[in-house]
Amino acid sequence: MCIHKAFSMTILTQGEQAALKALADACFYSLGAHVPQEAVTGRVPKYLRGDIKKALKKLRAKGYCQEHPTGRNTTLQLTAYGLAEARKF
Repeated sequence: MCIHKAFSMTILTQGEQAALKALADACFYSLGAHVPQEAVTGRVPKYLRGDIKKALKKLRAKGYCQEHPTGRNTTLQLTAYGLAEARKF
């Protein structure tokens, strides 16, 4: 039985797919890595950065990534489900 059965029916928009792909690239497809939001938004053109920030918030709500608090700022980390979805693209 799939642990993430509730997540299996969610459909990602193109912006969410791009944000998830950029996050996976920034984390080098690792579950242990966590990167600041600027590392993800820096991988897309400037005019899309606001959309990517909004998409990252939606991905956090859907369970594809999670916040990882550090001393200075909050970083993002892929979940196992987010990594599996990112590998599909």
